[in-house]
This record gives sequence, C-alpha cells and structure tokens, in this order.
Amino acid sequence: MNDLQIILIRFNMSELTNTQQLLKAKSTLYVTISALFSDPDTKKFSILLKPEIQKSILDDCTQLERIMVNDYFNLSMIFSKIIAQLDEDNLEKIHCEFVDVFGHTLSKKIAPYSLEHLKNSDVFFRTQKLADLNGFYNAFGLEVESIERADHISTQAEFLSYLLLKELIAERDGLLEEMSICKDAFDLFQKDHFLDWAIMFADNTSTKIEGLFYPLVGRLLALLLKPDKIKN
Repeated sequence: MNDLQIILIRFNMSELTNTQQLLKAKSTLYVTISALFSDPDTKKFSILLKPEIQKSILDDCTQLERIMVNDYFNLSMIFSKIIAQLDEDNLEKIHCEFVDVFGHTLSKKIAPYSLEHLKNSDVFFRTQKLADLNGFYNAFGLEVESIERADHISTQAEFLSYLLLKELIAERDGLLEEMSICKDAFDLFQKDHFLDWAIMFADNTSTKIEGLFYPLVGRLLALLLKPDKIKN
C-alpha cells in the first residue's frame, strides 16, 4: 500500500457534518496506527516526526473526543505522550525497542500478524485467510508492498483507514451506493479479519511488554477500538 497520504489530505472541517468529521478523524487515527507499528526505519514511520503531522493527528484525536466523548476519552492525552517521544533524538531508542518487542523471538501474544493469533493452525486454512485478505485489498485497487505482509497490523490498519476515507468522500459527494459499499466493507473486514485479534494485540502490547513507546501505542490502539469492541 502507499505512504501516509491520508494524513496529508486537507478538508475544510467547517463544511463537514459531525458524521463526516468522525469518519475523517477515525481514518487519520487508523493510518497513524499503521505508521506507528511500521518499522521505524521506513518512510511511513518517519513522516510522524513532522510537527505539522503530529498537530494534525492530535487535532483529530480532539475531534473524536468532542464528538464521542464517552468512547474516546483520553485519546489526545495518550497521543500527546507519544508525540513527546517522536523526534529524531529518540528514533534509535524507538528502533531498539521495536526490535526487542517485535523481533524474531516475539511471543505469539504480541505478534503483529493476524494469522499468528488463529487457533486453527491448518496450512490450507491459513492460506485461504491470506487469500481473503488480499482479495479485499485487490477489490479496492490496492496491493501489499513486498516488505509488508497482508495480515500485519500496519497493513490492515492502513486499509481500514482507506475505507473510512473513501466512505467520507462518497458521503460528501452524495454517492450513496459507493458510501454503502465502503461502510459494508469496513464492517465485514473488521468482523472477519481484524477486530478480535487487534483488540487482544492492543491489550497485550499495552500491558505485557516492557518499554516506553510501544505500550503507549498499544493503549492508543485499544482506545481507538473501544467503541467497536463494545458494539460487538
């Protein structure tokens, strides 16, 4: 998939309804999660070091808190703590923590791959799940980059962000059928491929690992998923 172009898209927020502002903010947060769980050496991660990008994300955290105050309480506080570590001076420390947490000896509980969390270890079943994931991506004209896996948290979060953005643009432009397609795809992808394992991954990352950076990122993901966790 591509880099963080979604964060760079600018909307006139005063012209968006509350529903559209919610879609925009959630899209930004999902793609932010995608970047935060990517390798710190990548361009995808490095864009988060830019102060203007950090401010844009923080603004969307505040928007989510304003629109759904009971669901997204403390979102901006957690991201502010992440921002405090997101600079060039800390990049090497973050990379070392990334290797410690997600290196070759990582526990299954904090594996950033959905297939590793499946109870069914049958090779054919897992191959089919991977094919289903790629089928979703291809249906929307997206391909997974060679350095990524289709079931990686970063890949899946970026795809969900993309669906939310497409839904927002379709609603803004009055394209009701396309809006419905994007919403249904988001809900189905979450149900079949993302929500259950991502909730466990977020909880384990925020509570079961040592470090300063990734437990905060886990908490951010857990807060983002909280409304959908309650709904399901």
